[in-house]
Amino acid sequence: MSSKRSLLPFWESPAIRSAFGGPVFLWLLIITAFGTLVCLFNIRGPLLHLPASLKQARVEDMAAFYRASEMSNYDAASYVYDPSLFRDGLSERLSDLIFLNPPHALPVFHVFAWTDFATVKIGFICLTLIALFAIPRMAGQTFALSALFAASAAPVQILLRLNLSVFVIALIVYATSHARSRPVLSGLALSVATIKPQYGLLVPFFLAGIGAWRCIAWATIGTLSWMIVTLVMFGPGVFESYLAAFSTPLYQAYALTALEWDTSFRSFLGRLGVAADLRTALVLAAIVAGAVCAFRLPRDWPYELRLGMLLLLSALVAPSFMYYSWPLFAAGVLFIARALPDWPIELQFLAGLTWMQPLIYMLLLPLLPAVLTAHAATVFLLMALLVMSFFLLARRRAPGPALRGSDALQRA
Repeated sequence: MSSKRSLLPFWESPAIRSAFGGPVFLWLLIITAFGTLVCLFNIRGPLLHLPASLKQARVEDMAAFYRASEMSNYDAASYVYDPSLFRDGLSERLSDLIFLNPPHALPVFHVFAWTDFATVKIGFICLTLIALFAIPRMAGQTFALSALFAASAAPVQILLRLNLSVFVIALIVYATSHARSRPVLSGLALSVATIKPQYGLLVPFFLAGIGAWRCIAWATIGTLSWMIVTLVMFGPGVFESYLAAFSTPLYQAYALTALEWDTSFRSFLGRLGVAADLRTALVLAAIVAGAVCAFRLPRDWPYELRLGMLLLLSALVAPSFMYYSWPLFAAGVLFIARALPDWPIELQFLAGLTWMQPLIYMLLLPLLPAVLTAHAATVFLLMALLVMSFFLLARRRAPGPALRGSDALQRA
């Protein structure tokens, strides 16, 4: 049997063509996963650094959550938005860290300081890996493809920074996948996701567009409940401090900073030299446009396709979108791949090239650090081009019986 004939069953397999858009895209994901695992092995030292206290902590966002927990346990919750007091308990390497989450995140973080920092970090890492694997499982993917997703959707940046993003994204994916079949759990999941609200800005409009009013109601009730719990536990001062903090020069400067690993529209405009006021206006306009699109996604599209477009649009308009936010983008691609199998070869290359950008960043970091800012701008353009390409593909392909059948996700 010739080599071409022996490869053909795999290359043309319906399972492969319907899994992740096609064999070219799947191979690019495998390459990304392999490179990512090599990077994870190389950074195992910092990842496994388990200090007993914050004074020895490395640069990772979990340190901010633990510090907020310490302050809330010592009746100083209203001072978490005071940078000088907040940084007093941190190491010198964390001297520029500030607390950005809304006050109703504090009851979630409150339990962290009940044990030592190293134990919390171990638990955080384990839950991060579970969340990475759970996102594709909630989308109905197989064990093997879920493992591929977890190994390729920016786990290096996620594990190094230990940010909350992956948990919030997992909650959003669960809630939007089951908004009509499990409205109570979905709504409560969204209420927890509001502790990091930038990824879910378009979700209420999407839910309104599909008529998931019970889910919206429970999300509202849950969020108000979190705020009441915060008020009872920490008093009104924490809300006043939060609102006052964003008028300070430090918080305003942070909001306008274009970090080298921030691929958001806001940072893209900043790299183009757009003035701060105009930049803010354009970001708000993009969010409004995204909300309209999320509400008006064609009703004859299969649910997975609409959900995938929602997640991709959410990634495009998020006020901040770091590489550790990548599972939001990756989950959007995953849902679209379920609804629209067998992409054109050019789209497979574009999707694969875009998907692997967090790995490209890790390769550029030691070799060409001077190009990282331009690279982040390129990543945003690739994401925008991919979203437009998926939209055109969806418009070109009629939602026939096979696609309509994928609405089983909402009937489950």
